[in-house]
Amino acid sequence: MSATAFVLAAGLGTRLAPLTQHRPKALVPVCGIPMLGWALAACARHGHREVVVNAFHLADQVTPWAGEREGVQVHVVVERPEILGTGGGLRAARHLLDERVVVLNVDVLHDVDLGALLAAVRPGGAAMALRPDAHDADRYGHVSADATDTVVRLVDLASTAPAGVQRDDTHFTGLHALDRSTLALVHEGPACIVRTVYRTLVPQRRVRALRHPGTWLDVGDPAAYLAANLAVLTTRVGLPLDPLPRAAWAVTARGDHGRPPAGVTVDGTAWVGPDAELGAGVRLRDTVVGAGARVAPGADLCRCVVWDGAVVPPGPARDTVFLGRTSYAVHPEPA
Repeated sequence: MSATAFVLAAGLGTRLAPLTQHRPKALVPVCGIPMLGWALAACARHGHREVVVNAFHLADQVTPWAGEREGVQVHVVVERPEILGTGGGLRAARHLLDERVVVLNVDVLHDVDLGALLAAVRPGGAAMALRPDAHDADRYGHVSADATDTVVRLVDLASTAPAGVQRDDTHFTGLHALDRSTLALVHEGPACIVRTVYRTLVPQRRVRALRHPGTWLDVGDPAAYLAANLAVLTTRVGLPLDPLPRAAWAVTARGDHGRPPAGVTVDGTAWVGPDAELGAGVRLRDTVVGAGARVAPGADLCRCVVWDGAVVPPGPARDTVFLGRTSYAVHPEPA
């Protein structure tokens, strides 16, 4: 095999805790679909058929994804005895990769053109998808390009003289592509791809920039996770697959699928998975209920995410993720 896509899914999910205490971030669901499923669907949309996924934290839950999933052939590489980071993981799996490979972070929902990103890679070089958002660039770190679409500033790590106008309103999306030969710049063991490959290539003007003004949702912490679920429900975001047909019934900004059962009220939007049980008098407002979940009579859920098989008690709940028999109240991101 020779994979043209690599999904970084080995992370500990520290920022997303406690959601990742018993589930790897790759399998945390957005509208009933694990994050890994969204990433694989993005690969399939752009013609990638062989995809490598790395795993470490709770890897035994990720390894069953090997095989045919979401239209691609998945190969899971488990990192042991230590986690190798964004660079070390790629280097360790380089024998499985094509000459050029596109790299995705599993905890990002997006509609980046992966084909255009891969096509931008020159021999011995790389390409980064950059998102124009000055506020988020202040938050994540400025990665800037010049008039030739060459990356000329990599936060405070590396820079080169720009040709023409330098645009400073962008940040790195976590999506990039590179020539496999550049992985020789990564040392053995744990390593960061940005602090090795990109820190070296940017001063040499060998990193192309793909400006991406479209959908990009970071799902890295609980507030962002809740916001991502709500975005899929309540807005018409561009994404590689549609969760609507996978619901038992749903009312979303993208359309409706089926009807709520008698005795259940929906104000706004809702997505409810197969075999979920909702008691009489349940009210849902911009809420996701996973497959096989049980919601007690009289529950009033506003801006909530209920995982598969979770149990929800009666009474009101807002901005809450129900994980099983436990729940976590999320402090929403400021508007």
